[in-house]
Amino acid sequence: MNPLLRVTLLGVLLTAVLAIESPAELDPKSIDWSTVRTLQETSKFRAKFGLPPLSDDEIRSSRISGGTIATPTDIPWAAGVLIHGGTSGHSFCSGVLISARFVLTAANCVSGESTVTVALNAANMANIGYLISVSNILIHPNFSWLLGRDDLAILTLSRDAPIDNVTIRPVLMPRRSDAQKSFNDWMATTAGWGNTGNRDDEPIPTQFLQWAMDTVTSNLVCQLSYTWVRSTHICVSTDNGGPCNGDEGAPVTVREAGRIFLIGLHSFHYSGIRGCDRGRSAVNTRITEYLDWIEQNSDVVIQP
Repeated sequence: MNPLLRVTLLGVLLTAVLAIESPAELDPKSIDWSTVRTLQETSKFRAKFGLPPLSDDEIRSSRISGGTIATPTDIPWAAGVLIHGGTSGHSFCSGVLISARFVLTAANCVSGESTVTVALNAANMANIGYLISVSNILIHPNFSWLLGRDDLAILTLSRDAPIDNVTIRPVLMPRRSDAQKSFNDWMATTAGWGNTGNRDDEPIPTQFLQWAMDTVTSNLVCQLSYTWVRSTHICVSTDNGGPCNGDEGAPVTVREAGRIFLIGLHSFHYSGIRGCDRGRSAVNTRITEYLDWIEQNSDVVIQP
């Protein structure tokens, strides 16, 4: 991305966010958006491993791997999740629109946070359709970062998303009958604005929404790479490309008889010395395990 375009894009993004609900002391001119961080680069995340915070210069020098650029109508339920961390920096994750008022994302992204904004119709981050502030963040009560479990959060938008069923549309949820399916060997699509792995200094979010398609792997196979995987997880191969840093909370969908619906929300992936290496499955929160919780805490109605 052209540096001037990146600064302009992120400056416009922050200005719109500040107009909505950011603290008055934040001046957009004082923020260098080349230092927007992935979840793994935030001070809060690094502190869990006893690592020191990264400086802004280190962030600048460190920047869906192997994915395909999406058009504005390919993934109309994709949502960008911008987390405003005050003095500790700003970070970015992905999410999915499940109704005009609610967005799902990874609990790991928003746990302990209070100021979040959602970007919709943002397949091209240089031409964002809408920015909507979040009025409430609900973390799954059993969320465990340490165990990588129940990594799910519901964001309540401060106003209804302007659904046009073309560039902005809620994703279809699984039916209750889908809870009996393992989805093993189904083709699944993951979409987000995370690192592509094409350059070292890549900004987050990337300018273009990307998607990658690969097969769902059995949890038994997935446990060969991650021993703590359990029934509330669903894994997807990364042989053809897959999620990377910045894709946490990204939607994972499948198609059946022309119906595209949500089966997962990206939780974690393997990050090697070469970045998000291919070959190990990406681990996602299995949405069919949480249908009751989602229905009880949103306006979504799960079909039989």
